[in-house]
Amino acid sequence: MQPTHFEARFSILIVSEVRLLGEGLALALAREESLSVCGCFGDLDEMLAKMPLLQPDVVLLNTALRTGIHALGRIRSLAPRAKVVALAIADDLQNIIAWAEAGAAGYIPSTAALSEVVPLLAGIMRGEQPCSGRVAAGLLRRLSDVARSGSGVASAPASPMPTAREMQILEMIGSGYSNKEIARQLNIGLATTKSHVHNLLGKLGLQRRGQAASWIRDHQIRLDVPYRWPLGRASSGRQTSSRGQAI
Repeated sequence: MQPTHFEARFSILIVSEVRLLGEGLALALAREESLSVCGCFGDLDEMLAKMPLLQPDVVLLNTALRTGIHALGRIRSLAPRAKVVALAIADDLQNIIAWAEAGAAGYIPSTAALSEVVPLLAGIMRGEQPCSGRVAAGLLRRLSDVARSGSGVASAPASPMPTAREMQILEMIGSGYSNKEIARQLNIGLATTKSHVHNLLGKLGLQRRGQAASWIRDHQIRLDVPYRWPLGRASSGRQTSSRGQAI
């Protein structure tokens, strides 16, 4: 018997217009001893009609359903204890925020492997949600904007999201790379590197390059999840550079 990922037994209802996805996921989840699949629907209206009877603990709702996001309020009213999880969502900040504001308890990204679904669901049931460093940074800025609005402080226009390249460079800064070393590793010009660093600090609201590593630690951002950047280091025991680097 395989060890369970869950602290209790949960019933799951799956909603997906793509039968191959829905039925395949139902078969995979049924193998987990702490899960029971109480329904698999390809039609949203049919699922809503059966919801009062089924009363699942978790609803896996495929984000490809055109009206799916608008049904979260109805699902929660029909099954108040159910947690709705957005299934196969694109790792895009605005999309994730939209589902969260609609009432989703968590999400499973479209890039997740089948073997990752159960651990992700277990984390969501514990109140956890792994996400990329880029999404985490955007969510922190969004919370900050909401807090300022709630306190009556005028909110500045939202900063642009860091690009994938800028998040890659942020990780390298946190690992102690100088601008010259970053340029060499990424095979880009030094001026381009400095421009990326300058733009990144502005988007994160930082004044100096040295604040980036502290920002990562303070916000507990894991930049290697899900991005695992090929830094091409010669050895894993690389020490942090003590040389300062002006922007």
